[in-house]
Amino acid sequence: MSERGRPERKGPARRSSGARPFHPGEAPLGVRPGLAGQRRRAGIETAARPPLNGSTGEGRGSTEGRTVGRRGGRRRLRPETIRALKSLAVIALLLTALIGPPALAASDRLTITSLRLDGLRLLDENAVRAASGVTLGAGLLSTDPRQIEQALGEIPFIASSRVRIGLPGEIRAELREEVPLLRWRSGEEIYLVSGSGELLGLTTSPLLGSAGRVLLEQLPLITDLRAGEPLIAGGSVSASDLDIATRLASLTLADLGSSATHLSIEVDPQYGFLLRAEGEGFAWNAVFGIYSATIRPPEMVPGQVRLLRSLFAGRERKIGWIILADGQAGTFTEPGVRPPAPPRASPEPGASPSPRPVLP
Repeated sequence: MSERGRPERKGPARRSSGARPFHPGEAPLGVRPGLAGQRRRAGIETAARPPLNGSTGEGRGSTEGRTVGRRGGRRRLRPETIRALKSLAVIALLLTALIGPPALAASDRLTITSLRLDGLRLLDENAVRAASGVTLGAGLLSTDPRQIEQALGEIPFIASSRVRIGLPGEIRAELREEVPLLRWRSGEEIYLVSGSGELLGLTTSPLLGSAGRVLLEQLPLITDLRAGEPLIAGGSVSASDLDIATRLASLTLADLGSSATHLSIEVDPQYGFLLRAEGEGFAWNAVFGIYSATIRPPEMVPGQVRLLRSLFAGRERKIGWIILADGQAGTFTEPGVRPPAPPRASPEPGASPSPRPVLP
C-alpha cells in the first residue's frame, strides 16, 4: 500500500513511550546520543527551557550566563597561599599539643577517682594502696605511671608491676607477686624464702593479708639453730642450703615408709640437716649431715632417703638416731641414745663413730 493511499490521522502525534538514549556505538550515522534522555540529530538544537521566573528570553539568557560564569569562573587559591595556610595549620596543631596537656593537667576536671589492683593473693590491698603513693583526687594527667611502678616495685613481695592510666580517672596496676617457697626460722623470727633464696620478709609483715597468712602457714618450715649473723629481709640463703632444704621439704612420711604423724626439718650446728619425726609412743632423728659442693654434694640426698627407708623396715620404733653417711652406709642408735656428731665433710663418710653399724 502506497503512502498516498493511507488515511490521514487526525489528532496530535503519539509519542513513543519506549524512547531511550542510544548506547555508545548504537547510534546510526548522522545521529548522536542526546542529553536528558532525548535523541537529537546533528545540527538540530532542542527547544530552550522556559524561564523559571517568567522573565523574557533575554533575562533567561543573562541568568544562565551568570550561572555558567560562576561555575566556570570559581576563584582558585594560589600555591603560595595554600602553603601559607598549611604552615599556619601545623603551627596551630603544635601549639595545641604543647599548651593543651599542661592546661588540662592544671585543671581539676580530670582527677584520679579510683585505683585498681589486679593480681593480689598474699598482700593486703589497703597496704599496697598506701605504699603506692597514689592519692585520690590528684590530677590524672600530672600522674607519672613510672613513679607508681617504682613505688610498687619497692614492696618486697612484688616481683613486677605495670601501671596504666585510663579514663575517666582510673589507674590500673597489674601486679605479680613473689611466690614464697619455704619458711625459714632463725631465732624468734620466721622469714619467707623465694625460689631463688631471697628473704622476702617476715611472716608477720603488715603487708600480708589475712588470706595470704593462711596460705603461708602451709609452707614447709626450716628451723635453723646455727649461730651466726642474724638474717634480714632482702638477704638470701646460700644456694647449697636452699638446695638441701627444698629436697628434704619435698619428702613425706609415706616416702620414708614411716608410721609417724609429724615431720620437721632442722639445721643443727653439729649434725647439719636432720629430720625429726614423732608418732604414737616413738620418735626418731635422721641426720643427713653437712654438705659441700665437692665431698658431700646435695645429689646424694636421694640415696640417703632410700637407705633411711630400708632401715625403717620392721624396726622404726626401735630406732632413736640414724646417721646417714651417704647413700650406702648408715648407723643408728636405740631410743634415748644420742650419738656423737659426725665429722664435717669427711672424705670417708662411713668412718663416723656409731654404736651399731648397719648395712642395708
